[in-house]
Amino acid sequence: MNEILLAANRIKNHIKNTPVISDQKLNEELGAQIFFKMENQQETNSFKARGAFNAILSYKEKHGKFPEKIVAQSSGNHGQGIAYACKKFGIKALIYMINKASPLKIAAVKNLGAEVILLEKRSDVNAQALEKQKDGYVFIHTSGDANVISGQGTAALEALAEIGEVDAIFAPCGGGGLISGCFLAAQNLSPKAKIFACEPLSANDVAQSVRERKIVGFEDTPNTIADGARTLATSEICFQYLKQIAGILEISEEEIIFWQKKLSESLQQEIEPTSALAIAGAKQFLVNNPQEKNQKILVIISGGNVA
Repeated sequence: MNEILLAANRIKNHIKNTPVISDQKLNEELGAQIFFKMENQQETNSFKARGAFNAILSYKEKHGKFPEKIVAQSSGNHGQGIAYACKKFGIKALIYMINKASPLKIAAVKNLGAEVILLEKRSDVNAQALEKQKDGYVFIHTSGDANVISGQGTAALEALAEIGEVDAIFAPCGGGGLISGCFLAAQNLSPKAKIFACEPLSANDVAQSVRERKIVGFEDTPNTIADGARTLATSEICFQYLKQIAGILEISEEEIIFWQKKLSESLQQEIEPTSALAIAGAKQFLVNNPQEKNQKILVIISGGNVA
């Protein structure tokens, strides 16, 4: 928890304290008091800017200077966060992405001044990004980095500081950095809250890993409309947190599509498919646990970069 507080102080002048909103019609429909943390309104329209700034500023604190060049691998939002922070601090940024990534996200990363290298396989993207460390690049993992996780957790920290304790927190899950950060943020501010990771059924490496009690992953990019959750496998650091949360909820493609459209219309905002995972997970939980109705729930809207 202390690391989340340090991260919040470290990045406060570089990110937005995004709004927390509620919708009465949705509350009545779902039978719960739901609060949405609108990270689609964050810098680069995604929570990923939080982790990027915290990782880079933590490096500066440790080494007394910014890195000269940074490399990352990304499906889009992490790349934008890194590129945005690097542009602000005058750091060279190199982002590896798969060529099937959202054209909107690829263009956004380039427009922020980063060099982008597109490859066919996610495994090659990951490997080549790591390899660049030999050329003096500082590698910042999209989720498997303690400073990135602490940065991501500031989204939940802000929301809980504003609305108080909640009964449950639902967030999308790709690599697991956001949900790990939510878990850490809740330790002091809402210790009784149940934390749920919401993952595409067709990209359910985290659910499989928790069931099998070991990290399992995919050979190649899983096929899901939730492009922010197309990770091959979670990291060891995230897995330690994922094993402690209340559950992993697996969401069908039909549910993702339905809730992206419904939430975009209800809230009158751009909601990307990955964000829809969290509200779909909340709905699934409430339907399967009717005794949990009328609870206070925090849902993290992770981003609004719609292809």
